[in-house]
Amino acid sequence: MLITLDESHRQLVHQARDAAGEWLATRGTDQYRGGLDMAQVHANIDHDFDTYPFVGWEINGRVVAMMALIDPETEFWTPEELAEPQTYISRFFVVEHGKAYGSALLEAVAAQARTQGEHWLRLNCWSTNTRLHDYYKAHGFQHVRTCNIPGRMSGAAFQKDLRTA
Repeated sequence: MLITLDESHRQLVHQARDAAGEWLATRGTDQYRGGLDMAQVHANIDHDFDTYPFVGWEINGRVVAMMALIDPETEFWTPEELAEPQTYISRFFVVEHGKAYGSALLEAVAAQARTQGEHWLRLNCWSTNTRLHDYYKAHGFQHVRTCNIPGRMSGAAFQKDLRTA
């Protein structure tokens, strides 16, 4: 079931981010590797948690996947794309992998965005994590472009057309 996270879930988001870093380290990707200032990472999560809604997929009272619904990141999209009706996702974490919890959350967020009249579900993700790119493609997203922005590794822009999905 799709739920809106509240203050009681803040620590869970932080734990899920830490667990994601550990899990990704076993997957041969450079995502979340290489001298990240974890205090800053968690400060950024807190900023997003205080600024934007976070939603989660709940099963039997337990949140098993979560993401933030943020404003589009302007450095990855054209002014024309930014003007289009869209839901923009970020900080997408799952608590257990391989159980389709993330897929269920993506589907629920897409359905909600569609009912709100949004045309696109958009995101940017880690540029070099091709397994993640394949995951999004398998869920109906199309790769739009990869932006090389100094200091940012998350420059692979993806979108899903909610009018045809």
